[in-house]
Amino acid sequence: MLIEREELKPYERITDAQRKIREGGDFIDEVLDRFLNGTHMSGIKLPFPLFDSVFRLREQEITVLAGINGAGKSLFASQVTINAIDQGYPCMAVSLEMSGPQMVARKIRQCSLQAKPDMESVLSFAQWSKGKMYFYDQYGSVDPKTLGSVIRYAVDKFKVKFVLVDSLMTMSMASDDWNGQKAVVNALANCARNLGVHVILVAHAKKGEKITDKLDKWSIAGSADITNRADNVILFSRSFNPDPHDPDAHFDLCKARHYDNAEHSIDLNLCMASLNYFQRDSLPKAIGVPLETKPIGGIMGELDEVALHDPKIGKSERPETTEVVSPTLN
Repeated sequence: MLIEREELKPYERITDAQRKIREGGDFIDEVLDRFLNGTHMSGIKLPFPLFDSVFRLREQEITVLAGINGAGKSLFASQVTINAIDQGYPCMAVSLEMSGPQMVARKIRQCSLQAKPDMESVLSFAQWSKGKMYFYDQYGSVDPKTLGSVIRYAVDKFKVKFVLVDSLMTMSMASDDWNGQKAVVNALANCARNLGVHVILVAHAKKGEKITDKLDKWSIAGSADITNRADNVILFSRSFNPDPHDPDAHFDLCKARHYDNAEHSIDLNLCMASLNYFQRDSLPKAIGVPLETKPIGGIMGELDEVALHDPKIGKSERPETTEVVSPTLN
């Protein structure tokens, strides 16, 4: 039913985007697909199998990924990106805090499970990612209007289906411009919905009294509309416990608007050599590199465990362990 403009004059606040009214029966086919075929479970799987049957990063939705500075948000977002590509979703990263070479180097380590990837792994990654991975090569900041244009261009020209924006604080606005933050989130949400892509927006959390303080969705710095407008909210925090047997990070899916009982928290370990987060019963696997690729390097034995348990690698000779300096987790 299309409402004539004359009928809308008394309703001055209604915009053109709100002029469509549909009968409930128009959605029955889609609802049947949801109940009978599970179509609502289409989308990008997280790197952790625990969520496979309860949650996906779906097209037309926006996810806010938040944590304090140095918690590992960008590292985790990079891992999600390569998993999305492996599932057939071309990606674009808008990371205004890291250069293109830095982002690619990180992804090759994550894909190859190697602290210092060999030439074969680097060249295999280049072939695997061709036509699937794109970067907006801008460093510093960008205005929201330009960002929206870049996303639309990438979708049109490169058929991108997944967009990472890292981070909200690199938008050209004051840190206390709450209306500006709301406008950015709304613009990204509209891009996701209108273009049929999934958008992850990295945001910062407020500083607590202690770095180990547990976060909730009210901990996100800035406007409350950041979480209100998002379809999903993931909180990511880093553990700073000297005991090597304790978890290295905490993942909390605290909002999943379109899924029942998907909200869940898990502890994660970090393989410092390959920069992958993982659960002990779900170790990281090589992606986009030769099947015989072996983990090289590592600390605390994580990659030794990968070599012994990953079916791609098999129970082969344990790799040599070399010391790897812990990088700053952005």
